[in-house]
Amino acid sequence: MPRGAMEEQDEERRRVAEHIEWQKQGAWVVLWGVHSRRFWAFACWPVIPEAGVVVDAGDPEALYSVMRYVEREHDFLRWRYGRGRGARSPGPGRDTSGPLPETPPDLPRTPSCGG
Repeated sequence: MPRGAMEEQDEERRRVAEHIEWQKQGAWVVLWGVHSRRFWAFACWPVIPEAGVVVDAGDPEALYSVMRYVEREHDFLRWRYGRGRGARSPGPGRDTSGPLPETPPDLPRTPSCGG
């Protein structure tokens, strides 16, 4: 692919990443990785493990899918909206009282969000 076309494609993907971040209302920092050719999202909410949560995907639809999965896994909606406003019960047999599962050690730490 010619350099100019690749730069144009990268710029479009950066705009897509910015749009995803805007749609998620500051709950995620979303980037396009020029070298990796992947979208990257860093969770920015306090109900994640200390090491942070970072997800990646090759296309926006897959990124949305993995972001939603992580939000459910870490009870993001309960934190964001509170118990009485649309948060679902964790379901029978799901213990939410203990510490959250650890993030795999090979993922980078979450960047500073919102500041």
